[in-house]
Amino acid sequence: MFYLAEYFACRVYNLHIKIIKHIQVSNKQYKFRANLHKYHDAFNVEDYFMIHIRLERCPLKTKHKLQISSARPFKVLVMI
Repeated sequence: MFYLAEYFACRVYNLHIKIIKHIQVSNKQYKFRANLHKYHDAFNVEDYFMIHIRLERCPLKTKHKLQISSARPFKVLVMI
């Protein structure tokens, strides 16, 4: 009787290991596919860039105040 319980526990443990490995592989594949369309800009010092403020990121009635100041180009001062 004890051997059956030990066999069952070992089988469940191996199944859990197999499932964890499968989930890790699936997550890596998902991450690779999700990041294919991403494009990261690399700005250098003295480059200019524009900022666009999205409405959902700002509290009510502050977007229009901030949008006026963000309409001009900004210069990269320091690389972090």
